[in-house]
Amino acid sequence: MRKNRYMKKIIKILILVIILAAAAGLGSFYYVSNTDGHSRVTNDAAQADTQGRYLTIINATNQIINEVHITVGEGTEIEHNYQENPDETSFSIQIPESYQEYQTFIVTLIDRYGMKYQKEVANVPEKGRTEVSITEDDYVKQDGDLKRQIDRFFNGD
Repeated sequence: MRKNRYMKKIIKILILVIILAAAAGLGSFYYVSNTDGHSRVTNDAAQADTQGRYLTIINATNQIINEVHITVGEGTEIEHNYQENPDETSFSIQIPESYQEYQTFIVTLIDRYGMKYQKEVANVPEKGRTEVSITEDDYVKQDGDLKRQIDRFFNGD
C-alpha cells in the first residue's frame, strides 16, 4: 500500500519536471524568435506615411515606462506591438493591416513600479496617425498598488 503511494508521488513529480522542462524550452524558443517591438517608428515617419495606420503614444504620466501593450476586441494583444522600455516620451506604433477591421484600441502603459495606465481610443481612422496622450488620470487600480506607491514615494518620484 505504501509503495503505491510513493510511486504515485514519484510519477507526479516526474510529470511536473517534464512539464517544466517543456515550458522552459518553449520559453527559450519564444525569446529567440520573438519579434516584438518591430512596429515602432519615429513620429516623423508616421506623420509622413499617409497610407499607413499609426498610434502615436504620448507618455504624460511623468513616469518611466517599462511596457506598452496595445489590445483590441476582448483583450487580444496586437501581434508584435508590445514595447519594452520605450525611452522616448512620444513614439509611434504601426498597426498591422490584419487589424484593419478594428476602430477601437486599448493602450496600456506600465511604469517601472508596475503601476498601470490605460486608455481606450475609439474611431481610429483607417489611414494616418492618431495621437494618444496618457496621463495620471488614466491610472488603473490593481492589487498591490499600495506597495508600488510606497516604492515610488521612497524613490523620489
